[in-house]
Amino acid sequence: MTKKITAALLALMMILVSFAACSDTTVNEEPSTDSESIIEEAESTASDTDVINVSLLKGPTGMGGAYMWEKSVNGETTNNYNITLDTDATTVGPKLIKGEYDIAAVPTNLAASLYQKSEGKVKVIAVNTLGVLYIVTKDGAVSSVEDLRGKTILASGQGTIAEYALNYVLESNNLTIGTDVTIEFSTEHAESVTKAIAGGYDAVLLPEPFVSQIITKDASFSVAINITEEWEKTGECTLAMGCIAVNAKFYEENKDAVKAFLADYNESVNYVNANIEDAAALIEKHDIMPAAVAKKAIPNANIVCYTGAEMKQALSSCYNVLFNQNAKIIGGQMPGDDFYVDTNA
Repeated sequence: MTKKITAALLALMMILVSFAACSDTTVNEEPSTDSESIIEEAESTASDTDVINVSLLKGPTGMGGAYMWEKSVNGETTNNYNITLDTDATTVGPKLIKGEYDIAAVPTNLAASLYQKSEGKVKVIAVNTLGVLYIVTKDGAVSSVEDLRGKTILASGQGTIAEYALNYVLESNNLTIGTDVTIEFSTEHAESVTKAIAGGYDAVLLPEPFVSQIITKDASFSVAINITEEWEKTGECTLAMGCIAVNAKFYEENKDAVKAFLADYNESVNYVNANIEDAAALIEKHDIMPAAVAKKAIPNANIVCYTGAEMKQALSSCYNVLFNQNAKIIGGQMPGDDFYVDTNA
């Protein structure tokens, strides 16, 4: 009898071990950057406010958070932030949806697209960067949009806000692309800088900090056209290029912490804009960009912190222009009202 019980227990143990081994199988895969596949099975797991995981991007969308980052390191912020500096916005989206990031600075069109494709798992809480696009020329022959007629513009950012902002400004000034003006795209902003310095182009479209970089490398270059100003001359809206997005579940479970984050971020934005030299040093310290470039870029980077109704007005009107240019850039349709989180309410 004892032998039978022992055999039965051994068999039971083997079954349990086999089941545990199967249930403990882990597949380590990098998240896909494809906008369709990154949504699959992406559920938020963030609910612990002991540490808030924040993503900042290199460039203008990260510059405004430099002072907050420094204060967090020194334990001087309301929340405890674990800040990661990312270089590619497309890798941020999957992590924000899954809850690996609670809050992230991303391009405004990406936030809208993530909201659409994740069925509301990503929302927006602030606009943090307005337009940072400029037409730069070397010979001073261009001083207005009309002066671009018959010219070739070197640009990067094909398929992004940069392309559609340029298209919108040209079309608003009765310039037909391919007929009145030619646009040649390079793969990266840095490539545009290299090609422009080498010569052969009438004008180059660049965002900050690359505008400051090209002028630093070759002082004969200067800003000819501010795309943001030209966009706003149409009277339709403000050009909003960067925003702060939040994991929707995290926000619902941690509303006070998110409000505190925005207070910290707003203080940081004000500090960066008012203390350019000191802020540039912090921007370099946290590897966002070199201080020498940051000092020149900050005044032209349009770093802001719009929340509540001001944020919604800036984004919804901007999205409407982008939707009419190419609906796919914002996920195929206009975001619903639930996309905009009014933390001031």
